[in-house]
Amino acid sequence: MVASIRRSFYPETVRINFVKRMSAGIVEVLQSGIGLDDIDNYHHMCRLLARFRCIHTLVEIEETPIYRELIVSAAGFTSTALTLWEWSPNSFAPLLTFWAKIATTHDSRDNNKASIAGDVISDALPKIVKLYLDSMLLVTSRVVTGESAADNPLEDNDGLVENITLLTNIVRSSYLTCAPVIISMFREMAGEYQNLLSSGQITEEALVTMESQLAWPTYAMALCINGRQPYKSLAEDDAIDADMFAIGMELDRLVQQRLTSPISVPPCEALELGFLQLYYSFRASYIGEQGYKTTSIFAKLSEVAGITDSAAVLELTMQKVMFNLKTWRTQTAVISRSLQLLHDMSIGYVSVRQITKLNTIKLLLANHNSDQFYFLSYIDEYKQRALYYSALARILMATESSTTTTFAEFAQPWSTMIDGMLSLPDSQFAQPNMRLSLIRILRDMRGFLSALSSRAGYTMFFNWIWPSRIQLVHRCLSLSKDPLIHVAALKFMSEFVFNRTQRLNFDISSPNGILIFREASKAMWEYGSHILKSTEPVRDIYKDRYKGVSVCFTILTRLFVGKYVAVGVMPLYGDDTLDKALKITVEMLKQFPISDVIAYPKLGKATLTMLETLLARTNLELVDLDNTAYEQIMRICVEAFDHAEVAVSSSACTVINSVVTNAIEGVEDGIARAEDLAELVHGRVDINQYLLKALLNIVLFEDRSNDWSFSRPLFCLMVLQFSFAMQYTEQIVQYQPAERRDDLVAALKALFSAAEFQLKSANRDAFTQALTQYRREVNTKNLIMMVPTDQTLGAPVQILGGSSDGEDASAMAD
Repeated sequence: MVASIRRSFYPETVRINFVKRMSAGIVEVLQSGIGLDDIDNYHHMCRLLARFRCIHTLVEIEETPIYRELIVSAAGFTSTALTLWEWSPNSFAPLLTFWAKIATTHDSRDNNKASIAGDVISDALPKIVKLYLDSMLLVTSRVVTGESAADNPLEDNDGLVENITLLTNIVRSSYLTCAPVIISMFREMAGEYQNLLSSGQITEEALVTMESQLAWPTYAMALCINGRQPYKSLAEDDAIDADMFAIGMELDRLVQQRLTSPISVPPCEALELGFLQLYYSFRASYIGEQGYKTTSIFAKLSEVAGITDSAAVLELTMQKVMFNLKTWRTQTAVISRSLQLLHDMSIGYVSVRQITKLNTIKLLLANHNSDQFYFLSYIDEYKQRALYYSALARILMATESSTTTTFAEFAQPWSTMIDGMLSLPDSQFAQPNMRLSLIRILRDMRGFLSALSSRAGYTMFFNWIWPSRIQLVHRCLSLSKDPLIHVAALKFMSEFVFNRTQRLNFDISSPNGILIFREASKAMWEYGSHILKSTEPVRDIYKDRYKGVSVCFTILTRLFVGKYVAVGVMPLYGDDTLDKALKITVEMLKQFPISDVIAYPKLGKATLTMLETLLARTNLELVDLDNTAYEQIMRICVEAFDHAEVAVSSSACTVINSVVTNAIEGVEDGIARAEDLAELVHGRVDINQYLLKALLNIVLFEDRSNDWSFSRPLFCLMVLQFSFAMQYTEQIVQYQPAERRDDLVAALKALFSAAEFQLKSANRDAFTQALTQYRREVNTKNLIMMVPTDQTLGAPVQILGGSSDGEDASAMAD
């Protein structure tokens, strides 16, 4: 803990003495070994070395007279410690951190400190690299063969990458001396592996052990390449990277041959992840996202592996991805990492166009729905399917010959499947054996659609699916009783109506916007009618009901905020699409208990976002609320004040502010339905007072990060109910201790007299500023408010010193 105190805490002279004494103490303990036979003491010594070096600069430590002894003692301690992984596995990371910090700030190429400890550091770094890898190989062998009960370090992929990243920081600092250690070890092990395969006497234990051990140097080479810094890298360093990449690819080909042979031993996941890291690292360091990096490495690669340019590397990378997708039959980290690599290659503007020319990519686009890709047979991993098809969508749209014809060829497997499903009679369509096929096709199309960012790409998809194939969604919602199918259909529709990157901005003469709105409204009506009439038992209320309701609310939100259809004109030509969408939304809103807004955060977020959009001023003429719906909405908003996400409580404030403001100002602006809304709001005094109490309690008793949001509806409600607000606030003050009342009354008086209670922007802003000043005043004077109880009731108080102000404000509200 003392070693972790930051440097700026000490004056310079004190800091120098502290570093000297700390260095002397560390050397004494390391040389004597006092207490290091206790595992806790040993681990804390490792942490002490790391923290000491991280907090203090190498220059400060070098100035101590005992610096050389410190490095020598630390090197000897590390040499022993790296053999004790099973005893204290968590101690390796701080030791590697210490040496990574030492190595990265000590330039071994220009060793001006050799007279102090530079020679010790230069000699220690290759030894540390070899000792660490030897230790990991031994531990892996003992764990795989069952000789040790310790956890397998290869199973903790995050910890493995973190530790080897620290190791590669050491290696890159002295690349010409440390990198050959890894290369030599890898070549020796790869030769043994090849001899084992060719011996004809292969045991599963020996094969699994060898492949598990090979994962360590493979990861080390991959992360060494990943650690390349262009402005510091020399031609010699690039040549070493070329050797690493070449021997890594050679082993990968050997492993692939083994996997396609009659040998029944399953592949090693850690080794496959190491290979993927190797391809990823080389692409990141030598090709880049833009696909135009050129270095001297390809001249070296041409000599050792016959690879002449970046296109050949990308081809090999895609072949690796394809091999993994076809080979691995279960959902593993290898599938996820392979798909992520494919996704990364499809993102860059230049790189995606470069990979579209690869033969492997052309083959993948022509056979994307192949039965050979076993991961596509699972429906639980939607994110993997979405990652896969979103990458294919970007690649397809980036091809030079991307036309309606090429899209139709790509979508031909979907066309055949959907057309076949739609030709089935209703009774057969609703059978349980259709469940997997329906969910897969809906999720695949949703993943593909999520990556279409241009109007041209979206238009091709729209023309393909409308009007016949979109009926798949409606049949799923109207005929199936499976909640999973319902959610899959609704989520596809949610993506279908999403105006992502303005992709739905059709020509002014195009009817596509209205057609999309009709399909979405019909889907909402079908689902809403189903759950409102359903009498089937509900096992999980969220999965069976609220999840679909949340998606319906998201659909409606996206329809309104997309702004690609003038929904206001629909009633003018007798189109009831909008009315049906709003009607079923309000009916679903009435069904769930208000408390579930907090109990199910996703439901609350979707509900409040929808209400914020639906009840905006621009939509006032479209929404017709009755008494029950108004009360339900306001109570939902109050419940949302305590939502875990600040954005949701802010949306609730916006809804109340919008409704009350529209009720007051809409009449003045001559909006048709404003009179009905004003009558509804003014007629429900109980609701207004309920809202006012909730907001005053939050403003007076709590310190929220979004006070600005709460000030807006509070101001509007005080315009309506100023006298009640004064009365309720004075009652609260009565319950406070006598010694706090005067300061509290003064603060509240400044708050309530800061602005005239009329709905003008200047008054709103003045009230919000006054609320901020009130909060500052309360915090400064530590005016902690007490929750009212009967025992704390005090003498009556008047905040504004008479009733004239309250009467005037109330009159203005009326």
